[in-house]
Amino acid sequence: MLKKTTVYLSDEDVSLLRKKAAVQHITVAEAIRMSIQEACQPKTKEEKAIWNSLDKIWTKMAETSTTRVESAVNRAVKEVRGGKKTRRRP
Repeated sequence: MLKKTTVYLSDEDVSLLRKKAAVQHITVAEAIRMSIQEACQPKTKEEKAIWNSLDKIWTKMAETSTTRVESAVNRAVKEVRGGKKTRRRP
């Protein structure tokens, strides 16, 4: 599934993308997607390990309902605010 987004590119970047698209007989949008895929792949073992960790975290987050997240945030806010109140009192 594709998501629409807006990015601001310099004239030079647009020119490069148009050239890449023309040479490869693809659309500029496809050239952008291909360039992102090429540029964003993890390059080192450390980056790959970090990416694997992020995938695990995002998978867990996807399994968590919005209601649970909001509830946890509300509890944390109350806890922080409660802590601030007790620190202000002598």
